[in-house]
Amino acid sequence: MGAKGLVWSAASMGILLEEGIGDTVRVSLTPRPGGDRREEVYAACELLQSLGLRTFAPSVTACPGCGRTTSTFFQEMAEQIQSYLREQMATWKGRYVGVEEMKLAVMGCVVNGPGESKHANIGISLPGTFEEPKAPVYVDGRLFTTLKGDRIVAEFIEILDDYVDSHYAAKEKEEIPAKV
Repeated sequence: MGAKGLVWSAASMGILLEEGIGDTVRVSLTPRPGGDRREEVYAACELLQSLGLRTFAPSVTACPGCGRTTSTFFQEMAEQIQSYLREQMATWKGRYVGVEEMKLAVMGCVVNGPGESKHANIGISLPGTFEEPKAPVYVDGRLFTTLKGDRIVAEFIEILDDYVDSHYAAKEKEEIPAKV
């Protein structure tokens, strides 16, 4: 996705939308070779969500990386979690009230990881360079568990699914009239 197109779209539309001007959003981006044109829609949704105008899906805070994070694992995990959320939202929105308001954190080391994780509904602080290979998981600001090993992403997704089931109210099913 072109950074230039994202910056220009956000800068120009953000000001107008914040002032209450406009009721239609269109983000145009040059796709990557073989890229997904839905990236334009995702960018428009992120813009509206960042301004607090609409909420479409849980937000994921991920660190940008630094010298403490020589591994790309936190980036890969953040992308996997974001993709998982996109896949689940069609089902979750139909079943749960308020799930799109959830906040997650996927952080790459212990410097900012615990703080960001404590401010999210669910957060994980992955081990940075030369740190002990364990990943504390926080739920609603408190240390919930510590993950280790090769199943960190799968176990984090299980915690996420359990959280959604236990923290968001189920939508009432519409009554279907019985045939007479």
